[in-house]
Amino acid sequence: MYKLIFALFIAGFIFSGCDNELDLVADYEEFPVVYGLIDLADTAQYIRVERVFVDKNTSATILAQNPDSLYYDNITVKLVNLQSGEEHILTKVDGNEEGYVRDTGAFAQTPNFLYKLPTSALDVESEELLEIQIEGIYDEEVVSATTDIVEAPFFASPQQDGVVSFLPDRRIAIGWNPKADNSVIFTVSFYFNIREERNGVIEDKRLHWIVDAATEKTLIEAFGRDFYSFLRGNLDINEDISRSFMSCEFELIAGNQNIADYIRVGQANLGITSSGEVPKFTNMSRGLGIFGSKYTVLRTNIDLNAETLDSLRNGSITDVLNFN
Repeated sequence: MYKLIFALFIAGFIFSGCDNELDLVADYEEFPVVYGLIDLADTAQYIRVERVFVDKNTSATILAQNPDSLYYDNITVKLVNLQSGEEHILTKVDGNEEGYVRDTGAFAQTPNFLYKLPTSALDVESEELLEIQIEGIYDEEVVSATTDIVEAPFFASPQQDGVVSFLPDRRIAIGWNPKADNSVIFTVSFYFNIREERNGVIEDKRLHWIVDAATEKTLIEAFGRDFYSFLRGNLDINEDISRSFMSCEFELIAGNQNIADYIRVGQANLGITSSGEVPKFTNMSRGLGIFGSKYTVLRTNIDLNAETLDSLRNGSITDVLNFN
C-alpha cells in the first residue's frame, strides 16, 4: 500500500477552538499544500508551502522526518497587488529563527521553512494575489489564490490600559464595528495573567478564555458567572497556593470570507447525523490550502475593578482559589 506523507497547517492559528484540519487524501499524485493568512497587525507576513506525495517503499513516518520530503527545492513565492500591479517576491526563512518554532510531532521540526514579506510592503486597501511557481512540476502554470485585506475593526470596550468588570449576576457587553464589509467572522477572548505562590516559589500563569469563537455577531455578551467558572475550572484547588490577579488582555480576531468558508466547510459534515468525514477545503488553483486575511487586535494592561476583585476573593465560585 502506498504511504502518504502530507503537510498540515500550523494550526491553532486561525481561530482558537476550531478544529478544522485539511483532509489530505490523494493517491499517486504530488501537489502543494499552502497556508497563508495576511494580518496587518503583524510586522511581517509568512506563507507556508509544503508538499503532499506518495512513496511505494518508504514508511510515511520516516518520510515525515525528512525535510527533503516536506519542502520544494526550486520555488518562487510572490504577492501581487491587483490594484497597482506591484509585485513582491517573498524571502525564504527558517521559522524557528523567526520566533515561530514548529510544534513537535510527526513532521521534522528543523528546518522550518517559511516565505516572508515585511507588512510595510503591503497596501492596506489592496487585493492580493498569491503566486507560487514550482520548477519541474507546474512550469507552465503557477499555483495561485487571491484575498482581500482585513483592516482593524473599531470597538469601544474594553479599552487599552482600562478596567473591566465581571460580576456573577451581570453581563458584560463587547461590541465592535468592522472597518470594511470584508470582516465577516470573529473570535473574542481574554487572557488572564495570574501569579501563584507556593512554599516561597512563584509561578506566573496565563489563561486563555474564549468568549465566542468563529461568530458572525458584532455584539456579544459575556456572562460574569462564566468568568469565575472558567478560573475555577483551570486553576488547582490547593490551600498551599496563594494567588494574585496581575492583569488581563482582550483579543479580537476578525477574518474575511476565505476564512469563514474554510471554517464552514470544516463544520458542514460534523453534525450528529453526518458521516463524520470532514470535507476538504481549498481556495488554491492547484493543490490544497488557504490564502486569506485576518486582523488581530490585542488590548493589554486591563485591570479588574474593585467589585470583581472582591468577588474573586470571596465569591462562592472562586473563594477556594485563595486570591488575595
